[in-house]
Amino acid sequence: MLKNLIKRACERIDYLDAVVIMAFVLNRSKTSILTAKDSETLTSEQADRYMFYVGQRASHKPLAYILGRCEFMGLYFEVNEYTLIPRPDTEIVVETALNIIKQTGKNKILEVCTGSGCIAVSLSVLCPETLDITASDISPEALAIAKKNACRHGVSIRFIQADLFEGIDPRAYDLIVANPPYIPRNEINILPQSVKNYEPHMALDGGADGLSFYRSIIEKSVNTIILEIGYNQGSDVRNILEGHNFKDIRVINDLAGHNRVIIGTKPQ
Repeated sequence: MLKNLIKRACERIDYLDAVVIMAFVLNRSKTSILTAKDSETLTSEQADRYMFYVGQRASHKPLAYILGRCEFMGLYFEVNEYTLIPRPDTEIVVETALNIIKQTGKNKILEVCTGSGCIAVSLSVLCPETLDITASDISPEALAIAKKNACRHGVSIRFIQADLFEGIDPRAYDLIVANPPYIPRNEINILPQSVKNYEPHMALDGGADGLSFYRSIIEKSVNTIILEIGYNQGSDVRNILEGHNFKDIRVINDLAGHNRVIIGTKPQ
């Protein structure tokens, strides 16, 4: 029955997704599902639950939202419809920040638009230095998830509900990190269904040209800043940084060769 259900699921969804969902329903490893005997059975409740999740996946609901978790930087993070799903490309932001911390000793860090908290929590877990991290987000629901993720990984982070720097003095931090909304508003409806129909538009909508949050963040930032950017936004965000007297500006590409992260420093 187990393998027959997976076979039925594969008429609607990818094989790997079918296996992952089965492992989730039975609270087992993927390997144990792949090596299961043909004679293995499920209870009717388990079978119904499995096919319910298969239906959700067939409707393009992201697997991470079905499972309620996502892997990022080798760590698992809780996610839901109030948070973006962490992407592998965002790991470049964390890696860049870790390198800067190691090279400069900067340890007072502010992350704005924290969402699930994946960047702030990963930095706190993976950095050998003692960091003083504050993370803000306008969404109380997203912050609730970020707090859970910090507890899950046993790290201490100061979370603040705020619209960017509202009630926060950016001068108190020597490194500011952000993965802000950067999709141009009129492009949201052409995104894949799994994104536009399920992920929070508040965390996607970067204004008319996709640059609204960069202008607001850069205008008030000091010291060093690390920003995730869209695949073609390097030149535009560089211009904004230069307009606010940031120096040593550098764009880092992802593995596909697209713009992904930009760094700048404002001389003191």
